[in-house]
Amino acid sequence: MEKEYHKGQVLTMAGLGLPLEELSEQPLEVFARKGAKLVLTVALEEEVAEFLQCRRYERRQGSRRGYRNGHRGRQVSCGAGEIDIAMPRVSDTKEVFRSQLLEAWQRRSKLLEETMPPLYIEGLSTRDFKRALGPLWGKRGV
Repeated sequence: MEKEYHKGQVLTMAGLGLPLEELSEQPLEVFARKGAKLVLTVALEEEVAEFLQCRRYERRQGSRRGYRNGHRGRQVSCGAGEIDIAMPRVSDTKEVFRSQLLEAWQRRSKLLEETMPPLYIEGLSTRDFKRALGPLWGKRGV
């Protein structure tokens, strides 16, 4: 039995909506934030599609589990910095949609939340937190 060669999907920066000319002079953290935003957005859309048992723009005959109802802007802080994501909204469902990836009021990654107590134990004051972690946590700060 011969193995079949399967060429995967070729991704380009332009195809992802990230013009290379715009990003060429940017620091590596910008790439990390853009990548985190892209992966998180795709994962949230997949989660909604699984919950509704229906892909985006797919029409179904008969009963539906609910409907997509646009997006809601949300900011999340992670190791790459603060990212803005479009959180999918769902309506007309019997049960409430709850994302397993991002909890209802979660604004920081769990890794960042776990970083705080050891820094305090090591002797950093809260002012030192803001200076040290400000670039990661953005304008809203600690």
